Amino acid sequence: MKTKVFLDLLESNPDKELVFEYGANQFVPNAYHITEVKNVHVESVDCGGNAHDFDQTVVQLWVNGIEKQDRAMTASKAKKIFDIVDSVKPLDITSPIFFEWGNTGLATSTYDINEISESSEKIVVKLFVPPVQCKPKTLAVADLESSESGGCCSPSGGCC
Repeated sequence: MKTKVFLDLLESNPDKELVFEYGANQFVPNAYHITEVKNVHVESVDCGGNAHDFDQTVVQLWVNGIEKQDRAMTASKAKKIFDIVDSVKPLDITSPIFFEWGNTGLATSTYDINEISESSEKIVVKLFVPPVQCKPKTLAVADLESSESGGCCSPSGGCC
Protein backbone atom coordinates (compact mmCIF):
# COMPACT_ATOMS: atom_id res chain seq x y z
CA MET A 1 0.00 0.00 0.00
CA LYS A 2 1.27 3.46 -0.82
CA THR A 3 1.78 5.92 2.02
CA LYS A 4 -0.78 8.34 0.54
CA VAL A 5 -3.50 5.67 0.46
CA PHE A 6 -2.86 4.90 4.13
CA LEU A 7 -2.88 8.59 5.10
CA ASP A 8 -6.11 9.14 3.14
CA LEU A 9 -7.67 6.23 5.06
CA LEU A 10 -6.74 7.88 8.37
CA GLU A 11 -8.03 11.25 7.18
CA SER A 12 -11.39 9.85 6.11
CA ASN A 13 -11.95 7.88 9.34
CA PRO A 14 -10.77 10.21 12.13
CA ASP A 15 -12.77 8.76 15.03
CA LYS A 16 -12.06 5.09 14.37
CA GLU A 17 -9.56 3.11 16.41
CA LEU A 18 -6.44 2.14 14.48
CA VAL A 19 -5.68 -1.50 15.28
CA PHE A 20 -2.81 -3.66 14.00
CA GLU A 21 -3.14 -7.43 13.63
CA TYR A 22 0.26 -9.07 13.06
CA GLY A 23 -0.92 -12.69 13.13
CA ALA A 24 -4.23 -14.54 13.21
CA ASN A 25 -6.01 -12.94 16.19
CA GLN A 26 -2.70 -11.49 17.44
CA PHE A 27 -2.91 -7.75 17.91
CA VAL A 28 -0.44 -5.04 18.80
CA PRO A 29 -1.63 -3.98 22.29
CA ASN A 30 -3.97 -0.98 22.38
CA ALA A 31 -1.40 1.06 24.32
CA TYR A 32 1.00 1.16 21.33
CA HIS A 33 2.78 4.33 20.32
CA ILE A 34 3.96 5.37 16.89
CA THR A 35 7.50 6.14 17.98
CA GLU A 36 9.11 6.87 14.65
CA VAL A 37 8.21 7.34 11.02
CA LYS A 38 11.16 6.68 8.75
CA ASN A 39 11.78 7.86 5.21
CA VAL A 40 13.97 4.99 4.03
CA HIS A 41 16.02 5.10 0.85
CA VAL A 42 17.51 1.76 -0.13
CA GLU A 43 20.43 1.34 -2.50
CA SER A 44 21.32 -2.30 -2.99
CA VAL A 45 23.04 -4.71 -5.32
CA ASP A 46 21.69 -8.24 -5.57
CA CYS A 47 23.64 -11.49 -5.99
CA GLY A 48 23.41 -11.15 -9.76
CA GLY A 49 25.10 -7.74 -9.74
CA ASN A 50 21.90 -5.79 -10.45
CA ALA A 51 21.59 -2.40 -8.76
CA HIS A 52 18.30 -1.47 -7.07
CA ASP A 53 17.22 1.89 -5.72
CA PHE A 54 13.88 2.47 -3.96
CA ASP A 55 12.13 4.35 -1.17
CA GLN A 56 9.86 3.19 1.66
CA THR A 57 8.00 4.65 4.61
CA VAL A 58 8.55 2.57 7.75
CA VAL A 59 6.38 3.22 10.82
CA GLN A 60 7.72 1.94 14.12
CA LEU A 61 5.17 0.69 16.66
CA TRP A 62 6.18 0.37 20.31
CA VAL A 63 4.55 -0.69 23.57
CA ASN A 64 6.22 0.09 26.89
CA GLY A 65 4.69 -2.97 28.56
CA ILE A 66 3.33 -1.02 31.51
CA GLU A 67 0.53 1.07 30.04
CA LYS A 68 -2.89 -0.47 29.52
CA GLN A 69 -5.61 1.05 27.37
CA ASP A 70 -9.12 -0.06 26.55
CA ARG A 71 -9.02 1.54 23.11
CA ALA A 72 -6.28 1.89 20.51
CA MET A 73 -5.20 5.27 19.21
CA THR A 74 -7.64 6.96 16.87
CA ALA A 75 -6.93 7.48 13.21
CA SER A 76 -6.90 11.26 13.80
CA LYS A 77 -4.19 10.94 16.47
CA ALA A 78 -2.09 8.79 14.14
CA LYS A 79 -2.65 11.29 11.31
CA LYS A 80 -1.43 14.12 13.58
CA ILE A 81 1.80 12.19 14.17
CA PHE A 82 2.28 11.78 10.42
CA ASP A 83 1.58 15.50 9.95
CA ILE A 84 4.25 16.39 12.53
CA VAL A 85 6.74 14.11 10.80
CA ASP A 86 5.86 15.54 7.39
CA SER A 87 6.42 19.10 8.66
CA VAL A 88 9.96 18.20 9.79
CA LYS A 89 10.96 15.61 7.17
CA PRO A 90 8.54 15.53 4.22
CA LEU A 91 7.10 12.08 3.59
CA ASP A 92 7.33 10.44 0.19
CA ILE A 93 3.64 9.71 -0.17
CA THR A 94 4.26 7.68 -3.33
CA SER A 95 6.43 5.13 -1.49
CA PRO A 96 5.05 1.90 -0.03
CA ILE A 97 4.35 1.91 3.70
CA PHE A 98 5.56 -0.76 6.12
CA PHE A 99 5.24 -1.23 9.89
CA GLU A 100 8.00 -2.29 12.26
CA TRP A 101 6.86 -4.24 15.30
CA GLY A 102 8.22 -6.61 17.89
CA ASN A 103 8.10 -7.22 21.62
CA THR A 104 9.89 -9.31 24.24
CA GLY A 105 8.39 -12.51 22.85
CA LEU A 106 8.52 -11.62 19.17
CA ALA A 107 11.56 -10.58 17.14
CA THR A 108 11.17 -7.16 15.59
CA SER A 109 10.21 -7.46 11.93
CA THR A 110 9.11 -5.18 9.16
CA TYR A 111 5.54 -5.96 8.16
CA ASP A 112 3.69 -5.23 4.95
CA ILE A 113 -0.06 -4.67 4.77
CA ASN A 114 -1.98 -7.75 3.69
CA GLU A 115 -5.43 -6.23 4.00
CA ILE A 116 -7.43 -3.50 5.74
CA SER A 117 -10.80 -4.24 7.26
CA GLU A 118 -13.13 -1.60 8.60
CA SER A 119 -16.07 -1.59 10.93
CA SER A 120 -18.06 1.32 12.24
CA GLU A 121 -15.57 1.68 15.13
CA LYS A 122 -12.23 0.31 13.89
CA ILE A 123 -9.71 0.18 11.11
CA VAL A 124 -7.89 -3.14 11.36
CA VAL A 125 -4.58 -3.17 9.53
CA LYS A 126 -3.75 -6.82 8.88
CA LEU A 127 -0.01 -7.19 8.61
CA PHE A 128 2.29 -9.93 7.33
CA VAL A 129 6.03 -10.42 7.07
CA PRO A 130 6.88 -10.69 3.40
CA PRO A 131 9.28 -13.54 2.59
CA VAL A 132 12.82 -12.83 1.53
CA GLN A 133 13.25 -13.25 -2.18
CA CYS A 134 16.11 -13.59 -4.62
CA LYS A 135 15.62 -10.59 -6.88
CA PRO A 136 17.60 -12.02 -9.82
CA LYS A 137 15.55 -15.21 -9.65
CA THR A 138 12.30 -13.21 -9.45
CA LEU A 139 13.44 -11.08 -12.39
CA ALA A 140 14.53 -14.21 -14.30
CA VAL A 141 11.08 -15.76 -13.84
CA ALA A 142 9.52 -12.55 -15.14
CA ASP A 143 11.97 -12.59 -18.06
CA LEU A 144 11.15 -16.24 -18.78
CA GLU A 145 7.46 -15.49 -18.80
CA SER A 146 7.94 -12.61 -21.20
CA SER A 147 10.90 -13.69 -23.35
CA GLU A 148 12.22 -17.13 -22.31
CA SER A 149 15.67 -15.51 -21.73
CA GLY A 150 16.55 -17.21 -18.41
CA GLY A 151 18.35 -14.29 -16.72
CA CYS A 152 21.18 -14.74 -14.22
CA CYS A 153 19.35 -17.47 -12.33
CA SER A 154 19.12 -19.77 -15.30
CA PRO A 155 21.13 -22.99 -14.91
CA SER A 156 24.16 -21.23 -16.45
CA GLY A 157 23.51 -17.85 -14.80
CA GLY A 158 26.06 -18.11 -11.99
CA CYS A 159 24.05 -17.01 -8.97
CA CYS A 160 21.53 -18.61 -6.61
